Amino acid sequence: SFAIDQGGDVIGGIGLMNIYKHKAEIGYWIGKKYWNKGIATNAVKMVTSFGFKKLKLSRIYATTFVKNKASAKVLEKNGYKYEGLMKKYYLKDGKFSDALSYAKVK
Repeated sequence: SFAIDQGGDVIGGIGLMNIYKHKAEIGYWIGKKYWNKGIATNAVKMVTSFGFKKLKLSRIYATTFVKNKASAKVLEKNGYKYEGLMKKYYLKDGKFSDALSYAKVK
């Protein structure tokens, strides 16, 4: 996991988790104040490169809430491909939500 900082202030986080053999899941968040500035896109680019080059992964995947179009766009800008819709994937505040599945392979 890595902190995303701007001028010494932590404004988000990103990391690779569920690392197993050749694959890992990428997850990230950015403080609302910093949305739409390309920060998440750049962070995903850097961590994806780290995963493929340093960890020798061949697959990195992610999920995002269906309603989170900005997160889907971040993944797409980084070459992640849409793989499908996962019904009732998330359970938040007692309610189910669907998820979009994305992956990038090397």
